[in-house]
Amino acid sequence: MDDRAAARGPVSLVTGTQASSAMTDPTPPQRSSKRARLCSIENANRIATRVAEHVQGDTAVVKTGNPLQPFRVVLASKAAPWRTVSRVVTCNDDEPDDQ
Repeated sequence: MDDRAAARGPVSLVTGTQASSAMTDPTPPQRSSKRARLCSIENANRIATRVAEHVQGDTAVVKTGNPLQPFRVVLASKAAPWRTVSRVVTCNDDEPDDQ
């Protein structure tokens, strides 16, 4: 490939054709209402609560930057402070005191 071809834009090495802008700049697909519910902060908090109860430890909801999965539930000790959206803190009130 010579310098003139590189100046015109990306070229397929197999066919020698220039890549179309439609392939490089796809429009985001429409998302369903079910995906919107699953990707919501409310659902992430609900899942974080269930995970915290299951592992008997603190969890956090963090931002991912990915529109297909905008939030992720992680252990609070592993959450980056600048990505943390919310936290679920567990307490052991159900256990009897040893007095």
